Amino acid sequence: MQKALRHSRIRGNSRQFAFFAVVIFLIFFFSSFNSVRVRTITFPASDGLVITADEYVIGPDKPYILLFHEQGSSRGEFNTIARRLCMLDYNCLAVDLRNGDNYDYVSNETSRRLRRKQLETGFKGIEMDAMAAIGYASKKSKLPVVLLGSGANGSLGLKVALSNQDVSAVIALSPGEYFMPDMKIQDTIATLKKPVFITSSKAELPYVSELASGIEKDYVTLFEPKEGPGDRGTRSFSADYQENNEYWIALMLFFKDLR
Repeated sequence: MQKALRHSRIRGNSRQFAFFAVVIFLIFFFSSFNSVRVRTITFPASDGLVITADEYVIGPDKPYILLFHEQGSSRGEFNTIARRLCMLDYNCLAVDLRNGDNYDYVSNETSRRLRRKQLETGFKGIEMDAMAAIGYASKKSKLPVVLLGSGANGSLGLKVALSNQDVSAVIALSPGEYFMPDMKIQDTIATLKKPVFITSSKAELPYVSELASGIEKDYVTLFEPKEGPGDRGTRSFSADYQENNEYWIALMLFFKDLR
């Protein structure tokens, strides 16, 4: 049984982060010597829509991290991030959800198919995509999955984890109330009792803190950027953001507590 994570806001000066950077480098170096095999796959959602995903595999016996892109984006958002996460001895599945479009010349094949069909396009439809991805990954590995989502799809990951026994933990990057008035995320996730890691920029911090305020504090790790203003969503983990290391270090420490 996974222990509850204590509520924290990551603090520390540059020297502490330099130390942690060395520790994380060693974790990366020794955690997996397997190469990452990448392939594009498809599987159906419960309403018949065919979902496209990129699967990053280091081993058949490894658990999966499911990667849910920002709204209006595609699985291409995780081209670099997924490979780095695989260094933690996880397989990754970057999913084209139906509320997407193109990202970095990678077309969202799921949303392209959706435009040709009269199917659910709201949060219930996106949730069907997420559930199909969870079913695919948990069936392959026979292990619970971790959800990592950005923006609206980070919020949805929190909601999906609430009642799905195949989800062990959730990482939400800049979540928010994207589904009002149909669903208020803050109220919906108040009874969530699984490890949760939430990131944001400094400007977003009060907002995401309020969003997570109903979850018991022992389950929540709320990251506050210290080295700069921070950034939102997956951009905070990209090479384009100069202070991305502090986000990565905090995320790696979260994963360390999951094992």
